[in-house]
This record gives sequence, C-alpha cells and structure tokens, in this order.
Amino acid sequence: MNKLAVLALALLLFFSTMLWYLANGSLNDYLKSQVILQSQYYSDQEATLLKADFSNNTGVTQFTGFSLSNINGLTQPILFKADKISAQLAAVPSHLLDSPSIQKKTTTIVHIKELRLGSLHAWSEQINPSETSKTNLEELFKQVSTKLAMDYPALYPQISAELYAKMYPERSEKLALEDAEISTKAPQIETNKAILASKEAKQKKRLLGKALTRVTISSVIIEDLTLTIIRDNKTLTKNVKDIQLGSFGDENGLDSNQLGGEILKQILYKLISVEKSTVIKNQDNKHE
Repeated sequence: MNKLAVLALALLLFFSTMLWYLANGSLNDYLKSQVILQSQYYSDQEATLLKADFSNNTGVTQFTGFSLSNINGLTQPILFKADKISAQLAAVPSHLLDSPSIQKKTTTIVHIKELRLGSLHAWSEQINPSETSKTNLEELFKQVSTKLAMDYPALYPQISAELYAKMYPERSEKLALEDAEISTKAPQIETNKAILASKEAKQKKRLLGKALTRVTISSVIIEDLTLTIIRDNKTLTKNVKDIQLGSFGDENGLDSNQLGGEILKQILYKLISVEKSTVIKNQDNKHE
C-alpha cells in the first residue's frame, strides 16, 4: 500500500468517526445551542433549554424546559416558558434547492412536518405604570422584528426603510426627492425576456441570500396557551387551546439562522392578540 493510499484510508477513518460522533452526541448539543443562541440573539433576553433529544428512528426532536427571561425591572422573572416542544421531520426530510441565488453551491431544504408546543405559559405586564405604556410583549415583538429587518432587509422592506431613515436622515430626504422626480416620468416597460429573467434571478438572490441550509415548517401548533396579564396590581388569566400559527417558509424555506426569530415573532404576535382581546372583554364587562 503506497503512502497516498494509507493517507486516504486514515482520512476516511477520521471522517467516519467524526460523523458518528456528530450523529450520536453533538447533534443534540448543536440543536440545543441553536435554540438558545437564536432566542437570545433576536430577543436580547436570556434563554434556557434543559435538553434536546433527536430520535433517528422516529425523526422527532424533543425539546425540554425552554424559557425566555423577562425585561429587567418588571415583576415576573420569565416572559414565557414551554415545558415540552416537539419537532417532527417530514417523510422526505430534505432536498436540494435548485436556485440561481447560490452559484456553484448546494442549498439544502430541511422539511419539518410539525412543530408542536405542548403547554406555553406567558406573562404580560406594562413597562411603565401608565395606560399608554407598552407591554413587555409589545417591546419584545418590536425588538425581534427590528433584528429580523436588519439581518434580512429584502424580506422586511418597510421596517428596513424606517431604520435607514433614522440612521441617515440626510440621505433619506435626498432619496425621497429623487423618488418624487422619478414618479413624474412615464415608467418604461421591459419586454426583453433575457433581461426579465436576469432581474428575476437577482431578486430571488436578494430574498434567499447565501444560506446553505434552509428550513420549512408545514405547521406550528400550541396545544395549551395560558396568558397571565398583570395590570394595576390585578391579575387576569386567559387560557386558549389548539392555536394554529400556520406554516413557516415557502418552497424556498427560511434561512436556518432566521427561523428562531420568525417563530419567536409569531408567538409574540399571537400573545399580543390574546392579551388585547382579553383586556377589552374585561373592560366591557366592567361597564355592563
């Protein structure tokens, strides 16, 4: 056996051992770290997760003991917690994305059939003791939305434009004047198919970015939601069952690093909706 053959065999054994270790040990650690890191990154709050456990036989990952800390200075230490979360891979768990956005690179789409939160308990309270004050849920929703817009401006054009205007007021004024001038001119309609195809490919590249792993989730469900609302030293509790949060990602999926922010944003949006309907109903009952 020559030296090259010995080297090739050594490399094969090394990579096989490394893949076995990743599949049996580090995968759970990686999944756990991603949940924590993405939750903390998008919310700017401390997140904890006790355990992540992927089963190769069933394609199900069980997440145990997730919690997100509340904003400093408020009465409750936790904003929301979920004791058990399960993620079920689809029958065909992945495929390669044929897209002009990734030139000479392979993008993998991972399919999650269902993400299910067994029991979610959240706490809502106002940041300042005034009727017009934002709640912690609203403040976190704004934080997460802003972070998503900064990282994925093509997907959040309105928020991105507002952020840009605040950062560069002199430039935004100039652009507004240029837009006003352009709007007075008759628009040119492009008919060249090659140019249209090129523009479409560039737009798709802007939307998809450079992520090599993207994720799509067919269904996100909260089985049991309990929202505790604290107002004027009084407590209201609302319980809602079987909440459908819909799907995440189209046929192109979402950037794997974006997924945590999108799920967190949608959960907060639902909590805010439940909170507002509960407060309004309670006020109506008082006037009766």
